[in-house]
Order: sequence, then C-alpha cells, then structure tokens
Amino acid sequence: MGVPSSERRESSQARAKMPPIYPPQLSGTKAQQYMHRARMFREAAVTLPDYRNGEPFWPKYALITHAIELSLKAFAAHSIDQGKPPPAKEPKQHDLIGWYRLAVDFGLSDEPNIADSIAALNEIHFGHFTRYPQHPAKPLPDASVIADTVVDHFIFTFTQVINPR
Repeated sequence: MGVPSSERRESSQARAKMPPIYPPQLSGTKAQQYMHRARMFREAAVTLPDYRNGEPFWPKYALITHAIELSLKAFAAHSIDQGKPPPAKEPKQHDLIGWYRLAVDFGLSDEPNIADSIAALNEIHFGHFTRYPQHPAKPLPDASVIADTVVDHFIFTFTQVINPR
C-alpha cells in the first residue's frame, strides 16, 4: 500500500523549507566578501532605534561597529591583494583603531574627525560593551551621533576602491 497523497504533499513541502545540503559557494575576492558582509550588517541596523528606555539600543551599535570592522578588513585585504605587504602583526580582532591605522598605512586618507570617531566607537566595540552589560569607568561616547556617519563613509569609500565601476 502506498503513501497517501496528502502525506506525500506534506513531505515535499517540508523538504522545500529545509536548507540546502551544501552551503552556497562564496563568490568574489576576500575583500568583496568582507564588504558584502559589512553591507548586510549595516542594512540590519538601519531600522533599529538609537535608544530604548533611555539607554542606547546596543544591538544596533553592535551591528554597526561590526560593519565598520568588516569594511576596514575589506580594505586591508584588497590592499594586500593589490601588492601592499601584509602587516608584520595583524591588529587584534575588534580593534577598530588598529584596523583603521592599518588602512591609513595602506593609503586611506587619515581624516581627523573619522579618526576621533573610530577612537570613540572602539571603546564600545573592542571592550564588548555592546554585547555584555558593564560598568564603564568613564562616560561612554554617544554612538548615535557618529556611528552611522562612520560606517556609511567607509562602506561608500571602500566600495569605490574594491568594486570600481
């Protein structure tokens, strides 16, 4: 006796919702992959509020500062692909200041207002403040004023270099 048609339909519908057995293949250079991921993190943060219940909405700033980190890493990867020597020691993970300095070493224009903003955002990103409750030793910077500007600046600037049209 065969399987009733209603069960066959349900089974095929269940299979259609399952993820593929093999993940999709990445395309593009490492720098392009980093930029693509940076844009995805930025996009995820766009509709989130700056504040909730009188405090910064930390998930938004976790996404934005990670997008900044990924865009800086994209620029570094692209620069190395274009012939710049790899750094003797790579900056630590989540170190926005270190990745920014490396980008400047690789030819990014060092803009004082961006450098100051990176230093402020590094305080909340490098120390994992956006992810874990902590008691800051000093007042934290107001990320709502600078985070959007910095991430948009880097994504625009680096996209022009990494994906020229």
